[in-house]
Amino acid sequence: MITDFIRIGHTSDDDFATRRLKTVLTIIILVIMTMSLSFFFFEPDRSVLLRTFDVAALVTEVTALLVLHVTRSVKALFYFFCPALMAIQFGFTLLNGNREGDILPFIVIPAAAVVVMGPARSRPWFAVCFLIMLLLPFIEIALPDISMAAHQTPLNPTGSLFDSPNRRPVEIGEGLAMTIGVFFVYFLTYSGYKQLEDANALIRVQKEQIEREHERSERLLENILPMPIAERLKREPDQIIADDLLQVTILFADIVDFTPRASKMTAAGTVAFLNRVFSRFDELADEFGLEKIKTIGDAYMVAGGMPEPRSDHATAVANMALRMIDVTREIGEEMGEAVSVRVGIHTGPAVAGVIGTRKFFYDVWGDTVNMASRLESHGVPGRIQVSEDTFRKLSDDFTFEKRGPVEIKGKGDIDVYFLTGTASRSSWVASC
Repeated sequence: MITDFIRIGHTSDDDFATRRLKTVLTIIILVIMTMSLSFFFFEPDRSVLLRTFDVAALVTEVTALLVLHVTRSVKALFYFFCPALMAIQFGFTLLNGNREGDILPFIVIPAAAVVVMGPARSRPWFAVCFLIMLLLPFIEIALPDISMAAHQTPLNPTGSLFDSPNRRPVEIGEGLAMTIGVFFVYFLTYSGYKQLEDANALIRVQKEQIEREHERSERLLENILPMPIAERLKREPDQIIADDLLQVTILFADIVDFTPRASKMTAAGTVAFLNRVFSRFDELADEFGLEKIKTIGDAYMVAGGMPEPRSDHATAVANMALRMIDVTREIGEEMGEAVSVRVGIHTGPAVAGVIGTRKFFYDVWGDTVNMASRLESHGVPGRIQVSEDTFRKLSDDFTFEKRGPVEIKGKGDIDVYFLTGTASRSSWVASC
């Protein structure tokens, strides 16, 4: 199509509709320019005055294309071209009447204003053109009998400006019909674009609502699943997500004496207490870049080195465990009663994945998980109990107290240690 090759005023930022509008306006100006040239060259009996108007029209049309090329703005083109065209065509109409369709721009310009400026800003253009068409027959009656040498032709030897034999006067009935034409063309264009504008506004509102809901669902999904897992699930919704993890560090923490504490509290108080403690734990997990797996009653489970591997997973979990002891002690001081946790940590391989089809759940399984859970359940209130595997990974950077052998279900007697602090500060022993 020819519209694909005429790209005056186009920019890389233009959307499809803007590019197409610029092209269409360029074609319209080129058509008008062709008409102006045909009047200038193919009507030899045209007066000097009319040829002056032809030249003015040609200059206006060329300048309009330059304005579009330089400014790249449809509105700049419209504000320059349309007033100039209206002034020139009004002069033609006074000299010719409606012999050459000189009133046509006054019908088209209000509709063009709707397309370019929008329905609301097109009203002044409609008002001006409507008044010109309405008053034109009465202006005809009031035109004086003036002659001018520049307007002399063989058919108009006296050079009469407004009473030339070639002139086709605009009668009152014709003027009224043209006025109604201006109104109906504008009304139809205005109504169509107003409906389109309202529809676009509704689409924008609905799009914003959809985007908000999408963001909300994304946040909910990320609260349920780790972000890398959520992304994989969105890319491959029908694929089973399961990962073999060569080495992770699992932490279990359990609030000491929670059951008797909860029996003395209301339901709202129990939930508020758990939320207070676990929310602080969540903040710690975010701070150390760890993955909260789940809460089970009053137990809290967190993992390091998953879903994405990291070399310092054991160090990050150990630092969080030390802070958990501090946090629970601070909460107890704020409440005016003792609050402490038992913590168990183990390092080893595991399997992780997503289970469920309606309520997705990211979990981790394996002997490493079981060991961490049993280290917690066989632990001491207010202390962090770790396996020998974890001790070996952390012994250079943290301080420990050897507890000795502890009988672990399914494992027998194994050596365990209490994590007491970092190597950069003195050892400490937390107590409940």
